[in-house]
Amino acid sequence: MNAKPWDKYLLVAVALVVIGLSGLFAMKVTGFSDRFQLKSAIPNNEIEATDAPIAEIATGYVKRKLVWKTVGKGSGEAQKPVPLFVSIPIVEAKGELYDMLDLKTKPLRPPVSNAWLIQNNLDFLSAGVLQQDPDGDGYTSLEEWEAKTAPNDPDSHPPYADKLMFISREQQEYMLKFAARPDKERFQIMRMPTRKWPRRENFYLRVGETSDDGQFRLDSFEEKQAKNKFGIEVDATVLTITYLPKGDQHELVKDIETVIPTYFAQMQFKLDPSFKEYIKEGDAFNLTIDPETKYRVITVNEDSVAISYQTGDAPLQEVEIKKN
Repeated sequence: MNAKPWDKYLLVAVALVVIGLSGLFAMKVTGFSDRFQLKSAIPNNEIEATDAPIAEIATGYVKRKLVWKTVGKGSGEAQKPVPLFVSIPIVEAKGELYDMLDLKTKPLRPPVSNAWLIQNNLDFLSAGVLQQDPDGDGYTSLEEWEAKTAPNDPDSHPPYADKLMFISREQQEYMLKFAARPDKERFQIMRMPTRKWPRRENFYLRVGETSDDGQFRLDSFEEKQAKNKFGIEVDATVLTITYLPKGDQHELVKDIETVIPTYFAQMQFKLDPSFKEYIKEGDAFNLTIDPETKYRVITVNEDSVAISYQTGDAPLQEVEIKKN
C-alpha cells in the first residue's frame, strides 16, 4: 500500500496562500493614492477676542512675588517673609534666639552688627570672632569694624599709626648763657656743659649767624638796663635766638643761664618688634612695613606724643598717642 505525499500537498497549499497575499498587497498599493487624497487647506486668520479681565488676573499672579511667612503662635498673624531656598541662620545664645538676617534683631557680638558679620563671612558662632584676624594684616575684626575697613582684605586696614606705642619721654638739655659783648657787632654766647654736651664752648656771633654746632641762630638783640640785687644798674641786654632742631625762639638775658630742653619719644611698633626708637621732637621717621608714608613727631608731652603722617598726596593726618 502506497503512502500519500502529504508534505507535497502542504507545500503547494502554502505556495498558493503566499501568491494570494502578494496579489492582495499589490492591489492595495495601486489604490493608495485613491484612498488618501490631500485636500487644500482654507486659511482662517480669525482669532477670538481675549477675555481681558481673566488675562489681567493671570498676569497679576505671574508678576506677584510670592513668599512664605512665619505664623505667630496662637494668633495666626503673619510675622515676616521667609525665603524659600535660603536657610535662615538662627543662633541661640544665653537662652535667646538671634535671627541673623533680621535687621531688628540685636547684635549677637556687640558692638558689631549681625549684617556686617554675615556680609564679611565671619564666624559669628565663635565667641572670639571680634578678636580674630582673618586676613592676617595685624588688625582684629573689631578694629576693622571701627575703622570701616574690610576684615578679609589685607590691603584694607586701619592706619599703621594706630599700632604705634609711646613708651616714655626722654629729655635732653641744651644750656646757653649770654656772657659778653666784645664789640658792637658780636655777642659772646657760651654753651654750658650738660650730659649731651659735656664740653663748654664759646660762640662769637653777629645777628643772623649760626653757632658752630648748628644748634641755634642769633636773630636779634635789645639793649636794656636793670638793677641787680644791690640796686646797681647793670647791662640786661636780651638776645633772641632760634633753636634750630625745633624751630622755636628763646630769649637769652645777659649773665643768666637758659635751659632749652629737647624731648625724645621712645616709640615701639606692635607689628614690628624690632622697631624701638628714640625720636626727637620735630624729627621724621619711617616704618619698614609702610615705606610710602612719612611720619613725624610733632610734640612730646609727659604722658602722650602727637605725630603726623601722610601718604603720597593724601591729606596730612595727626594723631595723639597716649603712654602705655
